[in-house]
Formats: sequence, structure tokens, C-alpha cells
Amino acid sequence: MTLAVFLLAALLSPVEHYTPPRPSFVGIHIAMPEDSAFLIMRRIAVRYDTLSLDSLLLLESDSVQVFGQPAYIQLQLLHHRVHTIVINWHPLGGTGYVGLRDVLQSYLERYFGRGVIMSDETLTYHRWETEDGTSELSHSDKYFRIFVRLGKPR
Repeated sequence: MTLAVFLLAALLSPVEHYTPPRPSFVGIHIAMPEDSAFLIMRRIAVRYDTLSLDSLLLLESDSVQVFGQPAYIQLQLLHHRVHTIVINWHPLGGTGYVGLRDVLQSYLERYFGRGVIMSDETLTYHRWETEDGTSELSHSDKYFRIFVRLGKPR
């Protein structure tokens, strides 16, 4: 078999394991390998810390900039993969906060669709349930958080 025939067969064969696109925040995404998560955290954070709990490893930093706003980021690693991403923004005053909120809401809607929107007195939740997991964007006047969790293991 020649190389050209082999390459043609590889191009025409269907992809066996399709992974749907997942949103990425400062280069970190769900199901990312542990070593890559540490490399990115080392690049984006002034300081970070780890905590081991049974089979879960927490990688945290309160000194990152995500979409131009100061934030706290927590990565929960399970079986040497990023399982959960939690980002809490400490928004600066002004239009930067409102703009960031709107951009992130449309960013997540591009991946997950409209989702469910719930509100109580001061807090608004945008929640998405997919077979890949749970995602949540919650915000108020002084608080802003994104929570993305991996669903069914592959």
C-alpha cells in the first residue's frame, strides 16, 4: 500500500471519538490534562496553591486576569484531568463589569444555547445542563461567577 492510499483512507474514515467544543478561559478548559493546567496556571498567575483531597486536587489562584478583570480561579482536577473550573471575578466599577457580564453570557450561550435564567432579589443565574456537564453563570451588582463542570466521563 502506498503512502498516498494510506493518507486518503485516513482522511475519508470517520472520526471515532468526537469531543464537542468546550469553552476555554485563559486557555484552560474542561478535560485538560493536569500538567497542561499547571503550565497555564504558572503562566497566568502571580501566585497559586494546591490542595490534595482524597482523589481530588485543587489548584487555586486569586491573582489572575480573565478577560481583563481581576479574578480568583479554582481548578478541580480528578484522575489527572480538569474536572471543574470556578472563576470568581472581583469586578472593578464602571462599565467594564457590565460589559464583561454580557460578553461572558453570550460566550457561554454560543456553546450551550440559551439555558435557564432564574432570578431572586439580587442574584441572577444562567444555567445550562448538557450531557457534557453543568455550567452556570451567576451575577449580581457586586458578584460575578462562572462554574463549568464536566459531565459524564468518556
